Amino acid sequence: MRCLPVVLLLVCLVALPGAPTPPAQVLDRCLVVDRMTVGPVSIDPVAGRVEVMEGGAASPYSLYLPDADNRMLRIGYASGKASVRDYLFVNAHRGYLDRAVGLTADAPLRLERPHRASFAVLGYLGERYLCLMEVHGQGDRTGQRSAYVARIPRGMGADMRLYYKQSDAIPPAPR
Repeated sequence: MRCLPVVLLLVCLVALPGAPTPPAQVLDRCLVVDRMTVGPVSIDPVAGRVEVMEGGAASPYSLYLPDADNRMLRIGYASGKASVRDYLFVNAHRGYLDRAVGLTADAPLRLERPHRASFAVLGYLGERYLCLMEVHGQGDRTGQRSAYVARIPRGMGADMRLYYKQSDAIPPAPR
């Protein structure tokens, strides 16, 4: 009888849903984040070239950081050596690529060309989302696009749940 509250607590914790899937408008906007249009999803692009910071022989990661001056959020991609997991980050929040939920295809474990990725913070209905978009193929206007999106948690240190979406053609800009 004494363990009943503990059992009920464990059942409640297991039954809690994970982070909800980002709205379709946010996912679609991330796929075309390089094309500025007016719509219900606000875009705060993290402009600038992506700089690579090598961690040295002791560090298992190389960091890919947009060189824009964003005083509020530290955003980037950490690519590890074979034995460690790659992740996107916003301040202390991490979202691991190997745990991303594939909405249209299985999410790859690494970015193809992280130095060419587009980073942005999207806003929709009072929530903020990290957006990372990659163009695959020969040019920005052709080829496949993929996006990782995660709601940025309000609490300190919580992990982000990444969602991955792929598009075979350039999707029309959301309105």
